[in-house]
Amino acid sequence: MSIISDSATVRTDPVRLAAVRRYEILDAPADGQFDTIAAAAAAVCGTPIATVSIVDADRVWFAAAKGLGDVAQVGTEPGLCASAFCADGPYVVTDAALDPRTLDHPLVRGELGLRFYAAAPIVTTDGHHLGTVTAIDAMPRELTEGQTTVLTHLADQVAQHLELRLAALTAVRAERELRDDAERRAVAAAELAARMRAAATTHATSRHPEHCQLGGSDGCTAPAELKIADSWGDSAWGCTHHVEEAIISVRSVFIASEELGGLAAYLNR
Repeated sequence: MSIISDSATVRTDPVRLAAVRRYEILDAPADGQFDTIAAAAAAVCGTPIATVSIVDADRVWFAAAKGLGDVAQVGTEPGLCASAFCADGPYVVTDAALDPRTLDHPLVRGELGLRFYAAAPIVTTDGHHLGTVTAIDAMPRELTEGQTTVLTHLADQVAQHLELRLAALTAVRAERELRDDAERRAVAAAELAARMRAAATTHATSRHPEHCQLGGSDGCTAPAELKIADSWGDSAWGCTHHVEEAIISVRSVFIASEELGGLAAYLNR
């Protein structure tokens, strides 16, 4: 087991922080799945305290914590979570008061009096280190190979759960966007239909061709009911079906009104 040399550099790396934020887990409400994982880590390792932590740029936030009361986050002092998260394997401290990596840490010197610390890093499928699954005790202890393996599997489960969470969020937002787009289209269609009905009423008394002029090479024998024009001055009469199709397909097309005399009216002023 080795540690990436400068955990502060890794912790504040913008690419890693972007990976942390894409899961939208920081400060999220308690997740029952993570609570279960923390409880399992404590049970397997025989410790009174266990956490599922996510390492932010300037804090270690607990997605779940067993045995820590209302503590929701701690600082990023080196030696514990802020160092263990970027390990390439389990990070075990059997007696933190004697280990040079941890003996000056506030949680070791302070009221908690932490002595035993074991963590497995939470690593995404694309290699970003997000945090740790951790077992903690105020008494020195050893960790068996089997316990270490289970702790690693629990960290893997957290990573898998985060991927499922991300997939669910993406699916919900895509569905919402489709629904919103459908609603916008429905509103636009209703507005267009209203304009077409109003224009058809006005155009009914105007002189116009008998048949639709918008049928293309196939022609169209439907009655001509509406006149449309574009910003270049071209205009044509069409049935409601082809007029709607033209307005939707050609951005510059609009329903002509009696007020639009065009350039001919200006030239003949």
